[in-house]
Amino acid sequence: MLDDGSARRVLLLDTSAFIAGYGAGVVGEEHYTVPAVRDELREGGLPRIRFENAVQAGSLKLLSPDPQSLEELKWVARELGEEGSLSEVDLQLLALGLSLKYKGLDPIIVSDDYSIQNVADRLELGFRSLATAGIKERFHWVIYCPGCRRAFQTIQEGNICPVCGTTLKMKPGTKKRLDRAKGVSSV
Repeated sequence: MLDDGSARRVLLLDTSAFIAGYGAGVVGEEHYTVPAVRDELREGGLPRIRFENAVQAGSLKLLSPDPQSLEELKWVARELGEEGSLSEVDLQLLALGLSLKYKGLDPIIVSDDYSIQNVADRLELGFRSLATAGIKERFHWVIYCPGCRRAFQTIQEGNICPVCGTTLKMKPGTKKRLDRAKGVSSV
């Protein structure tokens, strides 16, 4: 906590932050990410070099989320219909944000991934885009079968309708306009 009672802001970097050219350490806040982000960056590519240099310089810290936060996150992703849209790295990054929030910090996720932003908003985590405008509404996705028109609460095995065998699709269900006043200023 800061002297004024507010939590210390920390930035969590998604793979897209490195691809967009973000340099950890340029901004005054502490920077974190999950170890698996390294695996999503091409060996020898500029984003991977940025990542490795930031880790070596100590301006980027690698942390893993606690298991309880990961379980809570998976439940929220399922509730929003985002479970099929988030990679394992995305899940770990969001869960790390939740872990840090529970430790009294104010995590801001730096990502251009709309699914990450959607879930981050639901978890009351800050988020910031670099190369995109970012989301303006939080969606609760509906999984449905275009063949027999049935709706499902969760992704079905193989993303196939168990009734008629058609490939399932997703569409926005309920929408909630984001309160950008609680959003994040530029990073």
